[in-house]
Amino acid sequence: EMMLKEPKSIFLDRVTKRFGQVEAVKLLNLKIRAGEFLTLLGPSGCGKTTLLRMIAGLEAVSEGRIFRGEVNITNLPPSQRDLSIMFQDYALFPHMCLTDNVAYGLKMSGVSKKERRLLAGQWLERFELSAMSNRRPNALSGGQRQRVALARALITKPSALLLDEPLSALDANLRVQLRAELREIHRLEGTTFICVTHDQEEAMTLSDRIAVLKDGCLEQLNKPEILYDRPENSFVASFFGRCTLCPARIQSNFGILENGKKIPVVGKFSQGEQINLVLRPENFELSTTGGFQALVEDVQMKGPCVEVSLNGAFFKAQLDLPRGSDPLPVRGETLNLSITGPVAAVPYGEK
Repeated sequence: EMMLKEPKSIFLDRVTKRFGQVEAVKLLNLKIRAGEFLTLLGPSGCGKTTLLRMIAGLEAVSEGRIFRGEVNITNLPPSQRDLSIMFQDYALFPHMCLTDNVAYGLKMSGVSKKERRLLAGQWLERFELSAMSNRRPNALSGGQRQRVALARALITKPSALLLDEPLSALDANLRVQLRAELREIHRLEGTTFICVTHDQEEAMTLSDRIAVLKDGCLEQLNKPEILYDRPENSFVASFFGRCTLCPARIQSNFGILENGKKIPVVGKFSQGEQINLVLRPENFELSTTGGFQALVEDVQMKGPCVEVSLNGAFFKAQLDLPRGSDPLPVRGETLNLSITGPVAAVPYGEK
């Protein structure tokens, strides 16, 4: 029987973590829905791994409470939380074959040898590793090791799976491939996945929702496309995809730049409010009558497109052009640009 238990929601109620004088996590409230793929995203030192470790029970909570469903698990030992955690380095046992690695959690909970080997065999088959069941982890590729670690974490049917930077040890191509696999495994299992990463592209492709953290605080929690299209502050805007922040003033539904140009804006702001426009590469177009002039500072080949870095009077910008563009801009050239809106905007000057 491969189906997992009913996934459970996880709720953090004003969770705080102090290391001496330092508050690594500050009064954080977070509701993780049952069965969703939620990613904790943020720069190094923002508290995301500490948060994951507190949910797992590997790190004590200084203040606040953690619930799994209705159950307060704040002070339960890791083994009683009904959660599995998968570490960055996969932490497989080098002296055991894959079957024993995968079956390890069942062995700890007293399942008979026959039954746990049978179940381990099913999980290895599911992850297309049956042919290697007698090998040791060091005979596997990074991607295969990751699948073994996932099978080992899921075989105990946890109500949630915690993933700490699950793809960071892999090379770029494999990362992209395993992202898709991880998403598919989540879809099939239906269990709650909570993942930590500092890679926004990874977060965007994997997650149902993303919690963006900074200095131990939750900055915004939403679907990837909303964080990208409607960031709530300049930290989220800059952390989530490439952008340039450009000061403007609100007049009806427009942001007015210092030169009087009007750009349509998404979001609710009060009349006359100072804002920052969030200008992304897709908001800029080359034009003959654009009205914005910008100097080409750099031209870089990025796979299928060419990234042009520009310096204008009111903004620095990046523009993506198809590789076949003729002629391609060169350094030192001045280009005419237009800005196609509507663009997102965030409150001016904070974060």
